[in-house]
Amino acid sequence: MENLCTLANRHRENHNYVVAHALYGRALLVAQEIHAPENDGSALVTRIQKDQQAVFEMLRSGESNQENPPLEKAKEVGR
Repeated sequence: MENLCTLANRHRENHNYVVAHALYGRALLVAQEIHAPENDGSALVTRIQKDQQAVFEMLRSGESNQENPPLEKAKEVGR
């Protein structure tokens, strides 16, 4: 799961927001499934949600200038 976040961060830094959004989505799914008594995982889930939301905002800001919105592409990649 940490590898997914690392990859998502790299894609985000390279302005590849569609891939970053999809990777954060996958990482979030994995983080929500972690049931470790010593770590409730809520901090991790919150961090991933924050990062994914930031990428989402970047996608939405560029969405109005394109025929095929990047957010739709991100949803397809994330499936």
